[in-house]
Amino acid sequence: MRASILIAAVAVTLLSPIASASPVRAPAPAAATAAFEHWLHERYGSITGYWTCPRAQIITGRIDCLAEVRAGRTWHQTSASARRLGGRITFSHVDDVAWIRHWWPYSRRFIIRSHQDVPGVISVNSPAYDWGFLAREIHGLAPGHTIRADAYDGYGAGWFRFYLFTCAARTELITCTNKLGDVMRYRPQ
Repeated sequence: MRASILIAAVAVTLLSPIASASPVRAPAPAAATAAFEHWLHERYGSITGYWTCPRAQIITGRIDCLAEVRAGRTWHQTSASARRLGGRITFSHVDDVAWIRHWWPYSRRFIIRSHQDVPGVISVNSPAYDWGFLAREIHGLAPGHTIRADAYDGYGAGWFRFYLFTCAARTELITCTNKLGDVMRYRPQ
C-alpha cells in the first residue's frame, strides 16, 4: 500500500506541470488589439495608422490581426496571429508589405500579379492589395455609378476599413478608395 501511495505521489508530481500548463487560446479582441499596437510600436517605432484584431477573426486558438501604419515615409501593411500563452499575448505568422506611397504608372503589372484576367490597366498608390481582384469586381461599372466593392478574397469581417472600397465610374476611369487612403485607378479600355 505504501508503495502504491508513493507511486501515485510521484505520478501526480510529474504530471502536474503538464496539467497546469495553459493551453494556447485566443486573447480577447481588445487585449489583442492593445498588444498588437504595442508590438507594432516596438517593431516600427513611432507610427500612425490603423490596427485591429477583430472578434470575427478568431480562429481555433488565435485571433488574426491586421494593420496599415506609417513609420516616417514608409507604410506597412502588417498581419499577424495573436495567441495567449501562459498569460502573455504572442504574435506569429507575421507578414508585412512595406512601401513609400506614390502613384505607380498605368500598367497591367498589378492585375497580372494577382493572376486575374481583366482587360485594361491600373495605377495604384500602394502595392499592398490584390488590385487585380478588385478590378475584376468592378469591371463593367457604368459611368456615373458608384458601388462599394470588397477587395478581399476571403472572410474579411472586421477588416472592412482595409478591404471595402468605394468605386466611382466616370467616363473611361473607375476610381476606388478605402478609408485608409489606398486608391486604385482603373481604365478598362
